[in-house]
Amino acid sequence: MAFPSPSRPCCPIRIVSVHLLDAAGQLLRVLFLDREGHISAQPHYVPRAEALILASNQQIVLGPQAQVRVL
Repeated sequence: MAFPSPSRPCCPIRIVSVHLLDAAGQLLRVLFLDREGHISAQPHYVPRAEALILASNQQIVLGPQAQVRVL
């Protein structure tokens, strides 16, 4: 198990954001994923491992129409 250090803080909880883009790549709207993978206007905190899986799956579904980020 890794312990937090001053140079590398540990944060087990993440927010998954979905940045919707127009055809020119400009940001239209920022939405969030909840723990079940549903898109919402409110941010939800998700455990890190689940957040990475949700983000990966959602990026595959949305493709180039969005940028899915784990914050």
